[in-house]
Amino acid sequence: MHGFNLRPFWPRPMGSVPVAICLLMSAALVGCGPPKPVLIPAGGKITIGGKPAANISLQFLPDVPEDAQGAFPTSYGISQEDGSFELKTADNLEGAVPGPHKLILVDMDEERPEQGTERTRPIRLPQRYTVAGTQTAVVEQDKPIEIAIP
Repeated sequence: MHGFNLRPFWPRPMGSVPVAICLLMSAALVGCGPPKPVLIPAGGKITIGGKPAANISLQFLPDVPEDAQGAFPTSYGISQEDGSFELKTADNLEGAVPGPHKLILVDMDEERPEQGTERTRPIRLPQRYTVAGTQTAVVEQDKPIEIAIP
């Protein structure tokens, strides 16, 4: 048998078997991690005093036990001229986790005068809405979210 040498293929030294097993186990674990959360398309409309509210930042925090919060991403949106909004996650994935959420609302157009200076227009959205849980909403499949601030 000239020109064909089985030595490089068989038998293998025992030291390479554990290395091969470790490589196979590592390859099996690649991609394993926490399951991706289920997201559904989510959006709706926000009104203040019965009128569409533009330029309101909406943050939807899933209302889940504290030890599970990392598995359920927060979703965000900013309302348009007609008060409509669409939600996305921080990873720019469309939608939100289905179920109850605590909201944080911020008026992006709020006047923030320097200390000692008077406001020139009234506050549209009271500060209490910047605290998670003052306002809540439920994200459901195929159901627009209606947020009405008195």
